[in-house]
Amino acid sequence: MDDTLYLVCSPLLISIVVSLINALVKLYSLLRFLFKIFHGVQTANQLADGVRSFEEMPVPKGIPLLGDLISFLMASSEFKGRMAALKSAFKRYGPVFKRTVLGHTVVFIEDPKDVETVFKADGRYPRRPDDIVKPFRVYFKSRKMPTL
Repeated sequence: MDDTLYLVCSPLLISIVVSLINALVKLYSLLRFLFKIFHGVQTANQLADGVRSFEEMPVPKGIPLLGDLISFLMASSEFKGRMAALKSAFKRYGPVFKRTVLGHTVVFIEDPKDVETVFKADGRYPRRPDDIVKPFRVYFKSRKMPTL
């Protein structure tokens, strides 16, 4: 009887602990973001030459709630088509631009050295939120492709 109770309660306890940890991580991220807003966010005149703030990055025009969803969906679903659309966007908006689709903003960076700089600035162990990476894992797994 004790063993079965233990086997039933263990997964429940683990799921509660995991959900509490996730909530604390999100709270920490929110507090960190608010702290950056109220204490020491760099203004445009403090940035290095050629560096733009997030608000100044070029962005394709879109519908307020949907964002750039229409052009995103019009691009080919094949890899080559998506890459051609991305190359075209880099030619049009420059080496760094942002795109908003359904309220989620993603920054696209063309130069791998710039990506390295971003990750180095994020600390020793940059965090990739699972809610961003998980859809790609599901897609790759459904296509029997190597996962991220």
